[in-house]
Order: sequence, then C-alpha cells, then structure tokens
Amino acid sequence: MDSSERRVMMLRLTVFIVFVIQANGQGQNPPKSVKTQGHIPNNGERRYNVQSTQKAFAEQPHQTGGGDGRPDVGKPTAFKLAESKECADDIVKHCNPKIYKNNFAILDCLQNDVKIMEDLSQVCQHFIWKYKRNLTHDDRFDYAAGEVCKVELSQNKECSQLEKGKGLIIPCLVDSIENITGNCRTYLEKMARIVFSDYRLIYHFVDQCTADIELFRCGRVAPIDENDIHSQGKTLECLADKIGDLRDSCRKQLLRVAELQADDYHLDRQLYYACRDDREHVCADVPAGGGKIYECLFKHKFDNKMSRKCKEMLTIRQRLIAEDVKVEKTFYSACHRDIKEHNCYKKQTEAGGDFRRANILLCLENAIKTEQQISQECQAEMAELRQELMEDYSISPEILTDCKTEISESCENGLEKGGKTIHCLMDLARPTRDRAHNKESKISPKCQRALEALIQEADPAGDYRMDRVLQRACEPVVQQGCKHIQPGDARIVSCLMDHLDSEIMTDECEERLMEIQYFVARDFRLDHQLFSKCRRNARELCGIKGDWLETRHKDDERPAYVIACLFRHFKQEKKMKGNTRDSSNAQKGIQVSKQCKSEIKRVMRQRAHRVQLKPEIEQACLKDLGMYCSDADDPGANQEIQCLQEHYDSLEAECQDVIGNFTEDEDEMPELDIILMKACTPMINKFCDTDEDGEGDDSDEIMDCLIRNKNKREMNEKCKAGIEHHQLISMKDFRFDHKFKEACKRSVSKFCKHMKSKSDVISCLSEYVRNDTLLENTHHIDKVCRKQLRVEVLERSEDVNLDQKLFKACHKDMKEKCSGVEAGNAKMEECLKSHQRSLSAKCHKLLFKREQEEAVLGDYKVHSVCKRMIKTYCNDDDLEEDEILPCLKKNKDKLNFDEKCRQLIIKREIAENKDYRLNPELQKKCVMDIPKFCSHILKTQNNDQELEGKIVTCLRKQFAVKRLSRGCNTIIRDVIKDSAHNYMEDPVLATACEKEIVEFCGDEHKMAMKEKNSVSRNKVEMVQIQDSNGRVVECLKKNFLNRIITNVACKQEIERVIQEAQIDINVDPILHMSCQRDLQKFCGDLEPGEGRRMACLLSELEDHPKQISKECYKLLERRKQLWELAAQGKPIEGFQDVYQQIVASPSKNYLLFVICSIIGVFFLVGITCGRVSKRVAKQNKMK
Repeated sequence: MDSSERRVMMLRLTVFIVFVIQANGQGQNPPKSVKTQGHIPNNGERRYNVQSTQKAFAEQPHQTGGGDGRPDVGKPTAFKLAESKECADDIVKHCNPKIYKNNFAILDCLQNDVKIMEDLSQVCQHFIWKYKRNLTHDDRFDYAAGEVCKVELSQNKECSQLEKGKGLIIPCLVDSIENITGNCRTYLEKMARIVFSDYRLIYHFVDQCTADIELFRCGRVAPIDENDIHSQGKTLECLADKIGDLRDSCRKQLLRVAELQADDYHLDRQLYYACRDDREHVCADVPAGGGKIYECLFKHKFDNKMSRKCKEMLTIRQRLIAEDVKVEKTFYSACHRDIKEHNCYKKQTEAGGDFRRANILLCLENAIKTEQQISQECQAEMAELRQELMEDYSISPEILTDCKTEISESCENGLEKGGKTIHCLMDLARPTRDRAHNKESKISPKCQRALEALIQEADPAGDYRMDRVLQRACEPVVQQGCKHIQPGDARIVSCLMDHLDSEIMTDECEERLMEIQYFVARDFRLDHQLFSKCRRNARELCGIKGDWLETRHKDDERPAYVIACLFRHFKQEKKMKGNTRDSSNAQKGIQVSKQCKSEIKRVMRQRAHRVQLKPEIEQACLKDLGMYCSDADDPGANQEIQCLQEHYDSLEAECQDVIGNFTEDEDEMPELDIILMKACTPMINKFCDTDEDGEGDDSDEIMDCLIRNKNKREMNEKCKAGIEHHQLISMKDFRFDHKFKEACKRSVSKFCKHMKSKSDVISCLSEYVRNDTLLENTHHIDKVCRKQLRVEVLERSEDVNLDQKLFKACHKDMKEKCSGVEAGNAKMEECLKSHQRSLSAKCHKLLFKREQEEAVLGDYKVHSVCKRMIKTYCNDDDLEEDEILPCLKKNKDKLNFDEKCRQLIIKREIAENKDYRLNPELQKKCVMDIPKFCSHILKTQNNDQELEGKIVTCLRKQFAVKRLSRGCNTIIRDVIKDSAHNYMEDPVLATACEKEIVEFCGDEHKMAMKEKNSVSRNKVEMVQIQDSNGRVVECLKKNFLNRIITNVACKQEIERVIQEAQIDINVDPILHMSCQRDLQKFCGDLEPGEGRRMACLLSELEDHPKQISKECYKLLERRKQLWELAAQGKPIEGFQDVYQQIVASPSKNYLLFVICSIIGVFFLVGITCGRVSKRVAKQNKMK
C-alpha cells in the first residue's frame, strides 16, 4: 500500500469513526454519554455502519462550532472547514473545490505550502491552529483512537492510563508509532501531520523544553495573541539548531520527535516546506516513506539547483542524526540488527543507550576491523554516512562548534563545499615550515581533537572513496598505478603512498593525501592494514587495548607512537636472534608476528617521505625545521630529514636525539632513505642477493653491499651519491652505524665513553687494537668489535670526505697537489701519500697516523686492488688484518700473482721501509732489537715525524754482522732481499744516490720511472716495479767498482748493500739466479741462512774453481772484488769494526793466523827475555 492509498484509507477511517459518534447522538463528551447510557457500539453495528455510509467516506463529519473552532455541545451537525466564516475565503482562494467536503484534505492544502501559509489571514491562521489543537484534545478522537488502537493501547500502559479529553492519548501513541502496525498506524500517521505541525501538540514536549525555548528565544509557549501561531514548527527548527546546548531532557524530546519524523519527510513540516520544490526537481521519482526522500535530498544537497533554505534544513536534520542515528531511517533500518548484535547502544552508561552517530558508527567500524560480521546492507549505509561526514562539515556538531573560529578566519567562512572546508581545516592542522619557527599552529586544540574524531569516524584512510575531495584528486593516479586493487580496499591508500614521489603522482593528489596521512600517522588505528595485522602485538607489547573503540584521554599520545613501539620491539627481536640470552618478553613468548613486521616496514618506509608523517620528529624539531630547512618551497621525499641530518651537530638536544634515532633506524633499514632507495633499487637488484621471503633480514646487508660496490663502473651515479651521503651522515655519530654500535658498544662505553663522532671512536678503538697487536698483549677490544672496526677503517680510508679531520687538515694540500684527483676509491689518500714529503705539517702528521691505523686494521686500497689475491692466497678466517699484507708479500713473486696488486704491495713495502712503524710484523719481531741497537735514533727523532728508513737501515747493519735475534733476522733478510730487487725499498740508498742513479743509471732508471713529468722532490721515488731484477742496484755496484761514484754518502750505502749480500746469497737476486745450479749441486744439503750457502760456494770457488759454472764464476769474482773494495772504504770506528772486517773477509783464516802468530811471538819474547827496563838497586827497594 503506497502513501496515497494509506491517506485515502485514513480519511475513510476517520470519517467513519466520527460518523459513528454522531449516529449515536453523543455530544461533546461521548465517552461519558456512552457510560451513562450503558451502550457501546458492538462489532456488528460497526460493520453495518461501514456498509451504510460508503458515500460519506470522503467527508469529515463534525459538530458545528463557534469562531474558536470548538464544536458546540449537543449539536450533532457536520462541520466543514470550507463553510467556516474564518477560513472560507482562504480555502476558496487556495484549495480545489473537490476537497471542500474533506477537512483533512483542506488542512493538507493549507499546510503543504509555506507561501499559502503566509498568505492566510490572521483570523484563519488562528482558527486553523485552534481546530488542530481541538482535534488532539477532543475526547471523541481519544475514543476513536481507543477503538482503532484498542490492542495497542492495552499494550502501552502509559498511554492507556492517560485521561481522555486532555489531548494526550494521540500524541502518546504517536510517540510509540514505530512499534505500531495496521489500521492504528495508518490512523496515527495521519494524525501525526497535525501533531508535528506545532511543538505544543507533542506529548511531553512543552513540559521538557519550555525553559530552553525561552532561553534561546525560539518562540513562546502561550498561543494567544501570537502572530505566527500557524508556523510554530520554526520553534523545532530553532531548537534543532541549538541541540548541542540544550538540556538533556529537552534534547531527548527533540531527538524523539526527529526519530518519529524519520519515516516520512512530510512530518518534518519546516523541512517539508523548505524542500518541497527541490524534492520535485531531484527526487520526483522517489516514493515517500522509509526515509527515502531524506536520503535522496541528502545526496543532492550540494547540487547547484538546490535552494539555500532546503540546504539549511537538511543540515539541521543531519545534525540531529549526529545526536541519534535513529533519526536516519534508512541507516537505522539497515543497521539496527547489527547495532543490537554488537551491543553498540550500550557502550555508554546512559539509561536508554547511546545512539549518537559517532558511537554507533565507530562501534560498527570496530566490528568490521576486528573481523566480525556486519551485513552488506548496513555497510553500504555506513559508507554513505561516512561520505556525508567528509563532504559537509556543518553536519558534525563538534566541528561546527570547536572549529568555528578557524572556519570563519581561514576557510572562507565555510562557503567552500564538497568537503573542501574539512580539508582546509586539516591543512591548518599541519605546521608548515614558515610557521614552525615559532612552534605555533593556526588551529586550536579543541578543533584538532574534533578533526581527529571526524577522521576516525569517517575513516577515509580505510576507503579513499569516503573522501570525495581525495577521490577526485587522486583518481587519475589510482587508474594508472593502483587499478589492480579492488575499489574500496584500504590498500589503495597504501598504493598512493608508495607512488608519492613517482612520476604519476599529481600535486593535487599529493596535497590531499598528505592532509589525510597527517592524522593517520598520529593514530595507528586509522591505518586499516596496520591495525588489522598488529593490534594483538600492540596490545601485548605497547599497552594498547587493540580495540578500535579504545577509550582515550584527550592528552593520551600512545596511539601516535604505537608504530615506534612496535618497531623498537621488532629491532630488539632481530638483535636477539641467535643470542642465547633471553629477554623477559622472549621468555613469555611475545614476538612481533611476521605479518605485523611486514606492515611495520611498509608504514616506516611510507612515512619516511615527509617529516609531518613522523610526529615524534616533527614535534621535537619544529624550531630546527624553521631555522635550517625552510628555504625549499616544496620539499621532496625525505629532503627535510636529510636537511636535519646535515645540520645534526647544530640541532637542539631534543631534535638531535630523535634525528639520531631515526638515522640509526635508517641505517638498519635502508628502505627509510627514500632518495637512496629510489636511485639504488636497480643497483641492489644487480649487485646484492636480496631475500624475497618478506622477513627482511637481508636489509642489514643491503647497505654493506652497496658500499662494497659503489666504485664499480656499472654503479649509478645517483646511487653512488646517495651511498656517500649515507656514509657522511653515519660519521657524525657512531650510533648511526647500527652494526658498529652493536658490535662495539661495550668497548666504546669502557674505553671511549666521552667520544661521540664515529671518526673519533674509530681512532680511539684503533689505538687500543694497534698497541695490543704490536705488543702482542691480550686484546682490550673483543674480536667482534675488532672485525667491525676493520670494516669501518676500510670505509673511512676509501673516501677522504668520510674522514672529516683528515679532510680539514689536508684541504689546502689537496687543492694544491691533488686538484685533478677525484675523491673515492682511496685515490685522494694515495695522491697525498705520493706527496708526503711536501705536505703541510698538520696534514703530514694526521696522514701518517692514518697509515699506522691502516697497517693494523685494514688498508682499503690493498683490499680493493688485491681482493682476488687475498681470496686466493690469504683466505683464512683466523687471519688477522695485520697478517694480510705479509701474506701477500710472501706470494707477490708468484707467476699468477696479479700485476696491479704486486705494484701496490711494493708501494706499501717502500712505505714500511721508510718507517718501521708502518710494518706491524717488523715491530713485533724486532721489539727487543730496535731499542738495543737503534736507541740513539729513537731518542733524537720525534714520534710524529717519519724516520726516513733510519731504523730499518740500522737493523740491516746489524743483520750484516749477525747480531739480530732469530725472528728479527728473518724479517730483515726479507727486507734486504726485496730491496735488492727494487732499490726504492731501500729509502736511505735511494735518497743518498738520487743524483748518481739519474746520472749513471739513466737507462735502468727510465724503465722504472712512473711519470716523466713528476713534480716529486725526489724523482727516484716515482719508480714502478720494472726494476724487479735489481738492475739499478747492479748498475750502482758496477759504477762503485769502477770508482766512478764519488759521493761519500752514496758510496757508504752501496758498501752496506754489498756487505749485506755477502752474508746471504738469497738477498743478491742476480748472483742467486746465476749460481742456482751450482748451489743445488754443491750446497743443496745446507740450510739457508747465516751465510752458510755463500761460504759453501766460496769454498768451492777456492778449492774447485773449474767446477763452477762460467757465469757464476764470473759474478763471484766480481762480488769478491766488490767485497774487498767495500771493506777498504769502510772506516774503522773501533775494535768491533776490526773484528767485523776480519770475519767478513774472504781471507779471514789467513788474517786470523797472522794476528795470532804476532801475538804468540810477543808472548814468547816476554817470557824468555824478562823485563827490558833498568834494574833498581836493592837498597833503593828497601828504603
């Protein structure tokens, strides 16, 4: 039955009831007459009357009355409004003659158009109001209600006990109309139009709302002498507009009226008047009833054709819905079962339950997000309601009240429609860089909380379609980048965040998305994926109930930091992996789930795009952002965070702390560095074997992998720049390198606790490691830390920019001497080393210190150039760093040894021979010999100055006289052997004979020159290893033998070299090569060392000269000449030198025989001849 049929049925029923009353001859008080006469019409009589009065159904019989609209007592004649003298002219003017006999139709005619109402005469208005009031107070209508609604009255004790004739029974029944069906409901719906046309006719309304009506000046209760008696519905409109300020009792009455009006918009007279024409334009095909007209009008509220007054009335209606969802008929009808099932209306302590929109909507949202069942019909209605909330700020009482100032001052007084005002407020909530300097926001705390509540209620982050502004702005991006995701899925917003800095992202979409994400980042419940996967972990680990409806104090900031809490536990769990020591949580079995870990990583990665998405950083760094990072008009991905990192040392303490924590996280989880990952993702795929299982344990190795490969030709330049930026930032604080921090935190706290920068900590720990290594003491620094320290030293030495102390100390030197050299791959350090003699004192001193640290902890250039050789010859896990270079030196002369690596090893040998402190192996082996034989050098030399080969030369001299300890003798023999192959490994010889080499050994020298245009002070130092056969040394020996060399210093050094070769044939490469077969033949059974094989070969030369090969014989004769000449030129400084000369002489046996013979002759003469001196007289002796 449609509304028109119900209307006809109601008219017929009303006419019938009144006709029955008149047919029984009853007066003004029919119930009393019935009682006195003892007659009540039975069922048969009612059936007879219905059948006999079919022609009168369209009429409204009533007694005639006076001018006040009240019927005269005792006159059972039919009263017609069309015949009343007060309204006859108005009815003729405005109503169709066909309805003159139907009083209810005439009432509809006069009430359904506000223009007609305003055009009525004052007399008619007053008469109509009296008539309606008498209808509700007339006991005959109470009697009719008793007949038609007999069953319903018997079930409603409150209404059945009311006194008839007071106008209370019908309003009381209307108040319970939602529980009434059948003919009674049809009758009451007709009467409701009369009741709701004036608040004074509503049951209990005047009793509860009189004070509020007077307080807010919404009208007057007394009807007499009022000019707008017929338009008292405006009072309901006024109270509805002030609903937030009403007393609870009046508020309940007003909401109850709105609930009763929810089914048919005709019952809300003011809205009906305002929207009648609009309904015809936009909702003409929508049938009345079931709240469908309301729903249609709400959807078209912002249509351009919609009248202003209708919009205002719809807004007032929507505010009532905010207070009681039952006012929204379609929503409540669709969701009432779900509301009851999930006990949503009992979430508060109110007696009748809390039906506020926010409470009900959040309760149902909670059910959905906690994976409980909600009907599809209800979900659809929820979506429409959420869209309305985001589209129109004025339907949210809290926004309207708490954000009034912001809307009027900053949001064009709310004139922006379609959700733009809401986004304007959200934009104000975000502190911008120009405002950040003063730490002020243009939004009040109350408005901020109102916005937070609205965002949670509408939940646009769960479905971006709920926010029409966001949807319109981002639809092109969704279609390009997220079309594979089903509409309505929360992953669409996540997808948009992933494309935040991609080419398809538009400025408008980015801005709208950031406005939403600002709030999402501050309450983990607003991120559907995160809440779904992590709510249990949040409850167990972070003190959050894990409930969407968790009660939260206005100053409670826990939800904003849940992600930080979860990430902290995630990191701790990773650290505990493989650790036998269990934490309390581990013992309880509390772990972050795999799904939650994945969501944590996603959220951390997405929020790293902007500071505003990281509340802990934004709150602490507002002032620093304004001071250092406010120049950029549109900061891109991660740029504000990078800016803060670059100014780390200048930040305030609180900001420095949070940026430090984030930088630690960034090192542990490189995905947080958006710029780096954007540039390096192809490189990661190319160079790094990443794990695809989602656990992310491989993320620890990504940065190490990128650093290892950053100098390869295939490396992207942008990626390389990102890697270097990461390394530079990590040098500001050792904590920024999480591996280094975890490996060395105990050692740092014990030995370097006052140091902060990574460079200082590395130098401090390196000092301990170097000293313990050289002195062969038990290491103060544990093995795990030493291993990681080696990695850090290698990284630091790779790029001078990573060593800020060295960079500052050598800045001028780099410009002057290495201007064309690029930083990276240790090129700048190698350039500085090649100009070491001409460097400034400060640079020279620090560079030498770095060389000392590298000698013990790791040399980047060696590891880079000799990587394959280390793997081939020195691939031992137990091998210490200071043992790698000696290992390479032992194998450098093998045929398959890499040439570039060999060249570098020789360079390092040259440096070691210049200063023994760069040779840890020599220091350890000769620890007793150096102070014993070379203390005079140590005393006169400054520790910060290089020794220019003096100590090594001192030890070589002692080698020649066989005075070194066994270990030191072995290593010095290797030094002498290597320097025989390449004279540059004998720095004292190279310096003393610089001119002679250039002048007399030019051809040999040219073969060894590295650069023709060298600017080195000592041109000889630029040789390469082309002198591997010792040609230059051999040339010097030849010229020495021919007495061409006159330079005394050079001659002395050549003599020393000649004498060293005399001790051990192995240190004379040319002689050893020429006499190799002879050695095997005659001296093969002798152990090398201490000159045994040389003595053997010389003995064979003297005893069997013809058996020696021709080439060996020739070289041995020449060597004998050199030895004799060297012995002649050496100055005798004491008996010790005499002894050494005799021992070193080839004719030592003959010389010893002669000396012994002379001594023996003197001894015999002395014994036999007595004293030769004059004798003294005996007498003189006795005196």
